[in-house]
Amino acid sequence: MPVWTADDDTAINYEVHGAAHGETLLLLPGLLGSLGQWQRFVQPLSAGFRVIVIDLRGHGRSENKQPALEPARMAQDIAGLLDHLGVEQVHVAGYSLGGYLGLMLHLSQPRRVCTLLLHATKFYWSGEAVARMRQQLDPDRMAEKAPGYANQLAEEHGGGRWRGLVRQAGDLVARLGEAGLTEGMLRQVLAPVLVSVGDRDELVTLPEAHRLSRALPEGQLLVLPGVRHPLASVPEVPLVPMMKTFHRQNPHYH
Repeated sequence: MPVWTADDDTAINYEVHGAAHGETLLLLPGLLGSLGQWQRFVQPLSAGFRVIVIDLRGHGRSENKQPALEPARMAQDIAGLLDHLGVEQVHVAGYSLGGYLGLMLHLSQPRRVCTLLLHATKFYWSGEAVARMRQQLDPDRMAEKAPGYANQLAEEHGGGRWRGLVRQAGDLVARLGEAGLTEGMLRQVLAPVLVSVGDRDELVTLPEAHRLSRALPEGQLLVLPGVRHPLASVPEVPLVPMMKTFHRQNPHYH
């Protein structure tokens, strides 16, 4: 698989699918996920887009030469990879943390992101929500209470590093709660944004998703019936047709 090397010598793993020309769609995975999360969506989407999928820093086959997971550094990685691939403008679809990083990318490079899909992206991190998530992001507790998930993480990110990654993920969530994006910043997001959420999402409530969509100048809301937080619970239909319509109706951002 191809890799791009960041300025701190961290190797970032990625894949490119579909036609070499035309509109580019970047698919960003969630926290503790990998590019495999989007795998079943790649083929139907690559029929109309050049599709890029990426392992976030410290996840999957990507390295992390830093002592922590910093959201700003992760967004910088995404911009650097796009520079490397010569992608000047891009449509972005992010799941969970991937959507948050997509927002950060747009805020730092507003003319680069044409459209942005935020699926199951938690934007509002209260102290209570952070504490609850940090309690869940305990590798020892995971190994005891959810051994199947712990084994999945070990397989996906490496048996020798998944525990450290989970701890870093907890610290990252705390940073989002302390110094993350604010609603005021969202007024600067002028690209069309589709906020997508399952009506059974355990992490992102419908009122939260609705509030986020209304805080965005060009925000729209899509509620998927019977869908929980994991991307694996999202059916290809209606999400893929909705994505194709949303991104194609908004081909260019000026």
